[in-house]
Amino acid sequence: MDYSLLALIGMIVAAMVVSTRLHSRSWPGRTGWQYQRVLSVGFFGLLLLVAGLIGWDLRRSGGWFNGAKWVDGPVWSQAAVGAAMVALAGFWARRVPPRSMSAR
Repeated sequence: MDYSLLALIGMIVAAMVVSTRLHSRSWPGRTGWQYQRVLSVGFFGLLLLVAGLIGWDLRRSGGWFNGAKWVDGPVWSQAAVGAAMVALAGFWARRVPPRSMSAR
């Protein structure tokens, strides 16, 4: 029996339960969805940017990084897409309204 797979499935279920409990009042009626959008785009942008700069080609991967290859130099197109996504996340982050103290 593969215990790491069972642990992964358990963590996914726990994360889903916690996220639905904590964010049930913030999606999309409040600003919580804007924070989630910034974090998601920022995370994937950083992933593409760093992977592109260190030479890890994710273009031909299938699934979660299956088939990703190391190349001799940086993957500039991948790094450019990652940098654009990080810039977009920064732009969206500046547009998120601050939370008021009474909304907590």
